[in-house]
Amino acid sequence: MITRPRSKRSGVLDQLRAEGVGLWLDDYHRGRLADGSLERLVADGLVGGVISRPAAVARAMADTSAYQDQLSRLPGAAAAEERVYALLAEDARAACTALEPVFRETKGMHGWVSLGIAPRLAANAQAMADHSRRLAEMVDRPNVLIRIPVVDRGLAAAGDVLAHGVGVHVTSVYSVQRYAQAVDVYFRGLERAAADGHAVSAAASLVSLDIGHLNARTDALLDGSADPRAAALRGQAGVAVARLVYRRYEESLGCPHWRYLVADGARPQRLLWTSENAPESPRAALNRVERLIAWMTLHAIPQQALEALELREGFHGDTLSGEHGAACRVLDAYGWAGIVLDSLAHELETAAIERERAAWDELLAATQAE
Repeated sequence: MITRPRSKRSGVLDQLRAEGVGLWLDDYHRGRLADGSLERLVADGLVGGVISRPAAVARAMADTSAYQDQLSRLPGAAAAEERVYALLAEDARAACTALEPVFRETKGMHGWVSLGIAPRLAANAQAMADHSRRLAEMVDRPNVLIRIPVVDRGLAAAGDVLAHGVGVHVTSVYSVQRYAQAVDVYFRGLERAAADGHAVSAAASLVSLDIGHLNARTDALLDGSADPRAAALRGQAGVAVARLVYRRYEESLGCPHWRYLVADGARPQRLLWTSENAPESPRAALNRVERLIAWMTLHAIPQQALEALELREGFHGDTLSGEHGAACRVLDAYGWAGIVLDSLAHELETAAIERERAAWDELLAATQAE
């Protein structure tokens, strides 16, 4: 038997796995299926989950013919939003199938697919919950997560969706306070699911922190600061908030509330670091990975970054655990510079939903143009 030499990329992946870190594909669309790249990424162990974003799908519709056949079969009189849901659901079904072996082998810890609902619903919790459940039914796979932003009534909707036994990906979190609310929603949603006879193991959850936009916004504010200490704070906000959030994550898994739920079959709510709806260079994405490493966490990065792993010399172990004190000092320094990160979170949440609306509008237009 011929033994293939291990690539440098394999060694880097082993390092990440040893630290309990998983990688997700952040720019998934149907073209990744047509060219076989998703299948290769899964087979090589590079990805354990994917995120379908409207912006990536719209780009694929413009650059490839992957969606033309399905669009030609959709009723011409169908509303644009219904056409989008049909496209996203078919994408998600195919990705769920590709990731099913991972989902099965890891007993549901990996192998998930995340897709979102129309952002116009953000102020209406009931509408968000209804659309989320309907989209999950359209996909009809056990390893699907419906993406819901924290802005406006998002957390209320997330709780209702979880209570119906449907997995939820909570997005656009920028503060420890918001993360703590997401944890509470998960716990209460699981309790409601169990009370209604749903298996709590089916109602998985993921919370993503948008590190890219948090750093970009704070760095822009630092550029206008007269404080001589401002330059040293550039690029530090994301790591500081991630460290405090990770500590809160560890605390949540040690509380009696969680011990009761896990005994009933619940899975831990995972943390994912990302840069939502923002083109990110492979170098920037992998630098983010290097700075945010801790057990049971995930990174969503674009395909080019996954393929560029072999260019890295390696990673240097856990960067988040036990760093609460250092993170608090960084946040204090931001306060001295006139930047209070908790106060900035609401502004960032609003900007995130506006970016999502713009991407969704682009996708709506693309489906009508075909």
